[in-house]
Amino acid sequence: MRNRVLCSLAVAGAVFAACDNERAITTEPVGERGFGQNLVKQSTNLPRGRVLFPTAPIASATPASDSLVVELAGLDSLSGAQYVVWVANDSATKFARVTGNLTIARLDTTLNAQGDPVFTPSTVTIPSVSGFSNGRQNYLMRFASTRPLITGLAATDSANLVIVSIETGTPGAAPSDRRFLWTRRSLSVNRTINGTARLTGGFLFGNFASAPENQFIYATSATAAVAFPAANFATATTPNIPRGRVEVRGPIFTVNDSNYYRPPIGFFYEAFTIRIDTLGRFIDTVSLGVKASPFPNRISFFEADKSIPDPTAMFGTPTPVIFASQHRVTADTIPAATTPTVFGTRAWTGFAFVYVTLQNKAGPRDRMGAAVVMTSGLPVSILGR
Repeated sequence: MRNRVLCSLAVAGAVFAACDNERAITTEPVGERGFGQNLVKQSTNLPRGRVLFPTAPIASATPASDSLVVELAGLDSLSGAQYVVWVANDSATKFARVTGNLTIARLDTTLNAQGDPVFTPSTVTIPSVSGFSNGRQNYLMRFASTRPLITGLAATDSANLVIVSIETGTPGAAPSDRRFLWTRRSLSVNRTINGTARLTGGFLFGNFASAPENQFIYATSATAAVAFPAANFATATTPNIPRGRVEVRGPIFTVNDSNYYRPPIGFFYEAFTIRIDTLGRFIDTVSLGVKASPFPNRISFFEADKSIPDPTAMFGTPTPVIFASQHRVTADTIPAATTPTVFGTRAWTGFAFVYVTLQNKAGPRDRMGAAVVMTSGLPVSILGR
């Protein structure tokens, strides 16, 4: 009997030791507490816009009187690349690079001493532009041209297709494969804008193809009968409904999500968290990394715009979809994540928001872009626990 008691005590001691160092039981959990919050589909500031065609046929007897106006929003600034506007015939076999006047309208927001927002609009026009790298979350852009400035097309060419591409280096005779915005005259509707009747076509955002059945549409622009620079001249909507959740446990910050469309060519997904001050102003932005497949593979989806990096977490057909993904970082490698704030001293205190964004590969790296796909406000348990 004594031997059995000693053996029982020895076993109990081993169990207690294991609980203290490696495992957890209901009454004695081990490790940091976890806190989380569901993400919500946002899909704001996606690349979008419209084209204003003349009401008379572009291929007319007097092409010199024809005009073309391209209005854009949701574009990020580019580094080492430029946006180029092209006009093409209906079959997309003949392209012409467009030169025009670029007008940028911006709305800056500051806070006064009382903490109230102060809005300051400004407008600048740059003449004779054939490519531009400008872009920012608060930029609205108007690119206006006439038929004589669209060199390379004959008067009899239809010129009914407009494409915006991203070009690195000197553009050639046709757009690169980053043909991410396009519309056709056949998709336009009659509208009267600022007293002038125009045919208005909303841009499609995705991957252009000459055959409509081969194109990939990520989002569609809906247009309104308002004059530039009204902010609601075009809105972009996508049928994609991603879902996910933010989790913070000690120094580990993860975004676990799924059901994302493949990004258009030239784009990728990244996540960011934002730290605020006591007035709610953004004071720091920390990248949570490029979207990757979950543990154990952890394969980056940076090239998901053209390939399927991890078939175990991404469908291939009919529409490529990332159905399992994660962003994961540890505060131990990010000094800003452990800086003491008025909200507390633990890792990630003071961080109030999370954004999953659609980043432009030609934009500055590790800077949050303009297009937000998913977002969440972080609970007090993370912000100031």
